[in-house]
Amino acid sequence: MTSRPRKGKRGTARTGVAEPPGFGSLSKAEQIRYLQDLWDRIAQEPGQLPLPESHLSLAKQRLVEYRGDPSRARPARDVLRHLANPDR
Repeated sequence: MTSRPRKGKRGTARTGVAEPPGFGSLSKAEQIRYLQDLWDRIAQEPGQLPLPESHLSLAKQRLVEYRGDPSRARPARDVLRHLANPDR
């Protein structure tokens, strides 16, 4: 019999990772800061982060498309502005 991730309160899969002591007593803002700090620690050595093959393939595909027609590219600031205000 294989085990499956249990569902959390809102239907999201739980990982089964133990909660750090005291984490549940933190406010939501403190929990978020904790997680951000934890991620910053992990990200200090980006070469050790796993890179899914699908992400690498997509990046290569987009580079080929860009090189085929660079005039279709948009500056990142324009894309971010559109994402922030999609109706504009």
